[in-house]
Amino acid sequence: MSEQAHNEASAHPAELEAPVRHELDALLSEPPLNGSKRLKRFLNYIVSETLEGRADRLSGYTIAFDVYDKPEDFNPSIDPIVRVEASRLRRRIIQHYAETQRQPAVKIVLRKGTYVPSFERQDTPAAVEPSSRAQSTEIERGPSIAVLPFENFSADSADQFFADGLTEETISNLARFKDLFVFSRSTTSALAQEGITIKRLRDELGVDFVLQGSVRKTPQMVRVTVQLIDAAADGHILSESFDRACTPEGVFEIQDEIALTVAGRVADRHGPLGRYLRRAKRAGGSTTWDTYNWIMRFYNYYATHSPELHAEVRDGLEQSLLHDLDSSDGWAALSIILLDEHRLHMNERPKFPALQTSLEHAQRAVSIDPENAFAYQALALAYFYSREFREFRIAADRSIELNPGHADALADAAFGYAHWGEWDLALRLSNRAIELSPVHPGWYRWPTVFYHLAHEEFPAALLELKKGAVPGLYWYHACVAALHALVGEDDKAAEEVRQLNELYPDFAQHALREFELSCQPEEWTRPMLAGLRKAGLNIE
Repeated sequence: MSEQAHNEASAHPAELEAPVRHELDALLSEPPLNGSKRLKRFLNYIVSETLEGRADRLSGYTIAFDVYDKPEDFNPSIDPIVRVEASRLRRRIIQHYAETQRQPAVKIVLRKGTYVPSFERQDTPAAVEPSSRAQSTEIERGPSIAVLPFENFSADSADQFFADGLTEETISNLARFKDLFVFSRSTTSALAQEGITIKRLRDELGVDFVLQGSVRKTPQMVRVTVQLIDAAADGHILSESFDRACTPEGVFEIQDEIALTVAGRVADRHGPLGRYLRRAKRAGGSTTWDTYNWIMRFYNYYATHSPELHAEVRDGLEQSLLHDLDSSDGWAALSIILLDEHRLHMNERPKFPALQTSLEHAQRAVSIDPENAFAYQALALAYFYSREFREFRIAADRSIELNPGHADALADAAFGYAHWGEWDLALRLSNRAIELSPVHPGWYRWPTVFYHLAHEEFPAALLELKKGAVPGLYWYHACVAALHALVGEDDKAAEEVRQLNELYPDFAQHALREFELSCQPEEWTRPMLAGLRKAGLNIE
């Protein structure tokens, strides 16, 4: 956007506001919007909020609350009404401008990936957009694909984790194609549980292609069947089966063939991923089923952060890697497991050097396979919590370079960059991760929380934090308690303190150490501590 357009967007001078309001009146009174009270209310709300300088408040939560009268505990990650209505509104606006005979001075545009409208002068090609770094999520993207959870057709129901892991690996492989937009497993799994149809995937999320698969595993063979579907036409593009020996090497071959076959239809088959997948021998692959199985279980842990799973996966990986020393993914997974032992006190062992061991395992994972994006993601996290920030940046950038479409890696990098106040980069990566994973872990939103907190925008920080609720995580309840206190909601702050004390009875005694351990900068540590003290915690 040009500097002139940026300045106009920030100030909303009278010469811009008048034609925008005139165009809004026209849109609300003419087909096809004039027949829908809900869509008219939606459009009027987002345009008015933007013109009033409150574009940073526009979110799925605020729209649901103010436009659709949803209760305060509304969760947009569970109820997609705002996304659905935004898609309908977007189509109606496009239809209006395609059919109208008017020549508007300004067009109102609602782009995919954002609830903040743009205003386009018709006498200049520059678009006038609100200057909200914290809320704008508009990102150019190529063809999009949703990989639905692979079905387990094996005789043993315990092999479901194997099917889940194969789904995750397929998503990770496809995400390496820079020209392909791949939705995360957390999103597709949640939508699959709702029984969402291909038509709804297309209408609500703009999905272009859907990959469905099934797995049948016996002691001797693995058969994976996949179907690639054109979501717009609801027609099959391909249907193929892959049969391999029931060994880790055979499964890796299947994963690579699926990625190449699918990408060959919808992306650049001969780019960096093609070369990566065609390596004569894949470096760093697990050689035992035991390690492979524990890596598959790690994916389930990372989606839930279950303490029970954490203990199982940690102990299982530590044992299996004794006999599978060259598994890059295995060492990377164990590195992150140990990092959570350090930073979240998950199944913490007295005097065990979890952080140092986590860093060593991540370095080992990278040395085994220097082209493994997951290994670099683990290395970046270990460097961050070791306060080796230059090395964090190198590892995080390398992870994204190798796999630019992996939502967790993008969100992890955003988290780190937010701690240095690199807001443009942090928010861009965070928004990209959220777009890839509309149903995402709450911590994806924390860089935006930090942005508001650093700028002392406490109501906005609280609103964003609640959109990404992580109940049961002691840091979440500490942050919510502090922010409620800072905005004067003492009763709500007291309730969060009660929950915090149940999870971590000695938090007040160790609060300063916890802030230090989390590498949180002074600019938001100071207001957080003030809020916690105001909420009633006796922090020395």
